Amino acid sequence: MERIEEYLEAMLDIQKEKGRVVKTSDLAKKLNVKPSSVTEMLLKLSKKGYIEYQPYYGAVLTEKGRELAERIKRYHRIFEIFFKDFLGIDEKEAHRLSCELEHHVNDEIVQKVCRIIASKCDICKECNFKVFSLTEAEKGVYEILACPSAVKLLGIEPGSTVRVVDKGVVEVKGEEICLSQTIAEKIIVRRISQG
Repeated sequence: MERIEEYLEAMLDIQKEKGRVVKTSDLAKKLNVKPSSVTEMLLKLSKKGYIEYQPYYGAVLTEKGRELAERIKRYHRIFEIFFKDFLGIDEKEAHRLSCELEHHVNDEIVQKVCRIIASKCDICKECNFKVFSLTEAEKGVYEILACPSAVKLLGIEPGSTVRVVDKGVVEVKGEEICLSQTIAEKIIVRRISQG
C-alpha cells in the first residue's frame, strides 16, 4: 500500500504543479523509477479505482485517489509539525520520519497527534481541537490531553483534570503544585470550565 500511496501523492503534486494529465515520464522522473515500472503501477491503480488511465495519453486521479493522496499528505504535514515544533527535530530528519510514518498510521493515531499540535497548527481549515500548552492556560479547570510521563507521579496524566491557579501553579486533587516553564509547555490541555 505504501508504494501505491507514494504514486498517488506524486500524481497529486504533478496535477497541482502542471495543471494537466500526468504523463508516465512525469512520474518516472519524480519518483526516480523506470517508465515501464510506472506503466505497470498505473494499470494497477486504474484497476483499484484510484486513477483514470489511458496508455500514451496519461492519467488523472479519481475522487477516491485524490482523497487518499490528500489524506496521506495531511498526515505528513501533521507529523512534520510534531517532529519540528514539539520534539525539536531538524527539518530534514522531520521530513524523513514523516515520510515513513504517513503510510503506517490511522486516523485515530493522527487525531492524538493533532490534539498535541493544535495550538501551533494551521493544516486543517477548521480544527476540532481547541487546545494549548499549560503555559498558555488562564485560570480555570482543564483536562490533560498529553504530557510527559514524569508528571504522572504528581497526579497529572492524560484524562485527569487540573485547576490553573496562576501561571505555573496548578491544583491537582486539592494540592497546589508549581511547575517549571519547561514542563508546563509540554503539557497539552483543553479548557473544561472557568472555575
